[in-house]
Amino acid sequence: MALNSPSHRFGQMIGDVLEDTMIKYLQPVAEKYSLYLDYRHARSARNGRKEVRWVDVNGNTHKLDIVMEKNGDEARLGEPRVFIEIAWRRYTKHSKNKAQEISGAIQPLIAKYSSFTPFFGAIVAGVFTQNSLNQMTSEGFEVVYIPIEIIEKAFNVVGIDAHWEENTQEHILQEKIDAYGRLSCFEVEKLKDELIKLTSEQLGAFRLKLCNSLERKIESIRIMSMFGDESAFSNVNEACTFIATFNEKDGRFKFYKFEIYVRYSNGDKLEAQYTEKSNAIAFLQSIGR
Repeated sequence: MALNSPSHRFGQMIGDVLEDTMIKYLQPVAEKYSLYLDYRHARSARNGRKEVRWVDVNGNTHKLDIVMEKNGDEARLGEPRVFIEIAWRRYTKHSKNKAQEISGAIQPLIAKYSSFTPFFGAIVAGVFTQNSLNQMTSEGFEVVYIPIEIIEKAFNVVGIDAHWEENTQEHILQEKIDAYGRLSCFEVEKLKDELIKLTSEQLGAFRLKLCNSLERKIESIRIMSMFGDESAFSNVNEACTFIATFNEKDGRFKFYKFEIYVRYSNGDKLEAQYTEKSNAIAFLQSIGR
């Protein structure tokens, strides 16, 4: 599919409508929890660049759709607390690749910002296989799936037939693009509102989980102070012998590390290990903000 073909441009148009709709739906959530909602737009915090980009634990940069930040604003990057990817795919053959792309962008960021235990979700629409949806769910994503029929119903409200196939003639697709371009601002908002209404159940469940994540409180913090030297063995018998003869009351062992286990009110868990006191304290202070 050529990037400038009517088919590509019409699909991109639907994707843009979906993204704008989700921004409209999620903006009140960000405001409720005093978070800055970032999306594709010129922002002074990134020198006027439009793309939302974050660097992962390996130093790789990922382009994202929606990020909610604590202590962020137009001029200052905050701490990422929510990552949400939005995707539209017209054909099944593209859905698995998109699911892998979403996972590849988000998982390394979750690793880097693990001390914030950010919420991460995917809102996908069009045609996605159950396997691709299961893949994202199994990796911890909260997923909303909007079938293509719902997209078509929403566009019908403003008089646009959003259905097409691979063999749909280009002039017909161009007519659909032109029809969208003639919509008034009121009609565009009507389209977004209809899409939200048609997906209210799925989006409501997604928002509830998002709010539960943002409202969570630290329920308990367990810290284990570990002493001793690391011992390595080549077989199980040697390891068992070491444990059997180990004198746990011997006070001569040097400090090894802190192991920290944090449990939140919504069931989230966080684990960390530090050998330096200052790093352990910095970690605890970061999750307490």
